[in-house]
Amino acid sequence: MNITKRVSAISAMLSIAWLVPVANGHDFTKEIAKFQQVAASKNMDSTDGVAALVAFERSAAEIEQADVRMLLRIRSMTNNAFKALGEQPAFLSSEIKRLEAALANPKTTDPTKLAEAKAIYAKLLIEKKAYDQLDKSAGDQMNLALKLVESAPAK
Repeated sequence: MNITKRVSAISAMLSIAWLVPVANGHDFTKEIAKFQQVAASKNMDSTDGVAALVAFERSAAEIEQADVRMLLRIRSMTNNAFKALGEQPAFLSSEIKRLEAALANPKTTDPTKLAEAKAIYAKLLIEKKAYDQLDKSAGDQMNLALKLVESAPAK
């Protein structure tokens, strides 16, 4: 894949990643657009061009990791507070059910927003399947680790 196509692909992926803004997260849409615009007029095969792509990819990875880690930390803290209060913590399946209920009885009549929510829901169902497989795999790996450590010779 040539560099120009790579920049476009990376930018498209980043744009998709930021379609659903994180609470109080920075929206990098303007920066991505500016990068695309400038990159289109530059020799991205040059040393500086490649360095720019590396910086761009590192930035994207850092932002995504920070967003994911912070959201998970906030969710974990919230669930721990619910548990401390004797409440049921939120689970992915219950959150999907809440979204299904909201889709069945939306508070908006804006067709664009409804279409966006339905598209996100469809993607969420696919992501949930992947999550379930990863969860099962992690459980299998933990069980294997326990069996292996139990069968290891004593010191």
